[in-house]
Amino acid sequence: MRISSKGDYGLRALVDLSRHYEAGNPVQVKDIARRQQVPEEYLGQLMVGLRRAGLVHSVRGAAGGYLLARPPGEISVLQVLEALEGPLAVADGLSDRPALAGAPGAAIRELWCQATEAALVVLRGVTIADLSAREPAPTHTYHI
Repeated sequence: MRISSKGDYGLRALVDLSRHYEAGNPVQVKDIARRQQVPEEYLGQLMVGLRRAGLVHSVRGAAGGYLLARPPGEISVLQVLEALEGPLAVADGLSDRPALAGAPGAAIRELWCQATEAALVVLRGVTIADLSAREPAPTHTYHI
């Protein structure tokens, strides 16, 4: 299972939004990008995908930006990754056809299916709130 920059940056953005969830104020992409050290334009594209998946809401206008669509404890890492990366598996083609008993590679294919399910259980069980709690508190750097 390989998670690309889409999944990584998307998770970073949602963790950032979770830190502003209680205030209820929209957060601009440029501010998320700066704090998370990710390319702003790319992050903007990812936020559109997260909005389409129903994970964030967008607010237009000068004071606009993005808000989490649900509390951070109700958004799993798996939901975010599948929204940005598509279906996850440890090997390609696992959902294309079932392993036939006795077919060449059936035992290996079954192993990959088990490994995928184990990974999905972990990703399903961790929420954005969990990740936010594990991240160190943001530090403020002032430049003169």
